[in-house]
Amino acid sequence: MSDRSSRRHAPVPVVRGDTVTIDVDRLGEGPDALGKVDDYVVFVPGLLPGERATIEITSAGRKHGRGEVVALRRRSADRIEPRCRHFLDCGGCHLQHLVYDRQLEEKRGRVERAVRFALGDDAPEIPPTVAAAEPYGQRHKVVLHLHNDGYRLVGALHRARSLDLVPVTQCPASQPRAFQLALKVVDLLARLRHRAWDPDFGRDGILRAVLVRRTTLGHSHVVIVAQTPEVPGLDDVLDEILRAGATTISLNHNDGEMSRLLGRETRLLRGPERIEERLGDLRYLLSATSFFQTSPAMAWRLCEHVVDWLDPGEDDVVGDLFCGGGLLTLPLARRAQRAFGIELSSQAVDDARAAASANGIHNVTFRQGHVDGWLNSAVNGAGRGDLPLPNLIALDPPRSGLEDSVITALDRVGAQRLAYVSCEPQALGRDLPRLRQIGYRTVEVTPFDMFPQTGHVEAVACLERVR
Repeated sequence: MSDRSSRRHAPVPVVRGDTVTIDVDRLGEGPDALGKVDDYVVFVPGLLPGERATIEITSAGRKHGRGEVVALRRRSADRIEPRCRHFLDCGGCHLQHLVYDRQLEEKRGRVERAVRFALGDDAPEIPPTVAAAEPYGQRHKVVLHLHNDGYRLVGALHRARSLDLVPVTQCPASQPRAFQLALKVVDLLARLRHRAWDPDFGRDGILRAVLVRRTTLGHSHVVIVAQTPEVPGLDDVLDEILRAGATTISLNHNDGEMSRLLGRETRLLRGPERIEERLGDLRYLLSATSFFQTSPAMAWRLCEHVVDWLDPGEDDVVGDLFCGGGLLTLPLARRAQRAFGIELSSQAVDDARAAASANGIHNVTFRQGHVDGWLNSAVNGAGRGDLPLPNLIALDPPRSGLEDSVITALDRVGAQRLAYVSCEPQALGRDLPRLRQIGYRTVEVTPFDMFPQTGHVEAVACLERVR
């Protein structure tokens, strides 16, 4: 029932519980479509541009409201049946009801709006989004949070914009064998009769999550996340986890907040420390908790794009900033005189060094620490210190984008060309004008669909120094 008594105090045309009919203007940047009641914006999951629906208002804030579909009145020609039975309950995917070509157009539009707003008349034309070869089954990393369903231990995923858990039995977006291995590990852990850790109902449970990363070579690393540093009885199921398809098993101790997947301490239980991934003809070595792109196939296409733009030759020095496990550094190093990578995670740096050695690439240096500090070191040493002065730079910063200190350091370095890999168009839109201020022209921005069935989009911005 509507709370009519509060309407005279509300600065908006609706209150929680109202039922209204809206026309959808466009998709938002998350799981929601955007419609309006008068000029008041309402976000509703599960709708598509051009559709009309009757919705119930579930919240009504001062700036915008949220709603849920009661009845679909006009259907988009682009609507298709989602493949997953958990669609819209689980927050992992939110575009499975939209035909794939239109997903790609929406992502191009999101990048275009950000770049156009940032650069105005200087904005380049945004080409079509580079599509995944197969829009399902691409995610090689699977995380199942452990949940108490009565007295049964089950695997679950988070709801959209929530830490609430939804038990799941399928995930078409994930690599099938990775997901099935994760489910099997949950079943094996259930035999131990331990409860899942639940911060809302006491802290007696100890099991938190199962993480599986499976490479294109068929290697799988299983990480069991627990509230405690030891899991009684775990040794009894390790052999069965190996027989189910694991190459390596590790135990991660995480006694932090629920929003944090992994703790600081990871202990190897069985198998090699790293599993091997192969992209093109390069070998990458991945440890338990290091970051690697979600879709290996799309990661390689992104690598090729970066290498083609920077186009290093035998006289060039390339710097790879926020290099992770060396995804971009290694193919760049093979064509350059010398290359270096800088990364804050010491584990990722160890992975990158191991991969360089495995590939016989000896003209590359990896350093752990903050990007701005190492860049300034290269400038101060004028190429004679620990790191050479790069004339080409690749950078793949966190979702939040570049800090001011990094922009200042880039200005000091003065590289001829930059390749900026971004996973957040709004952050890219903030950074491109700042890079323009220090003399870089944005030549091209290309979207990549690293995350099919979601609104997330990766982009590579190619920049050249003009002053």
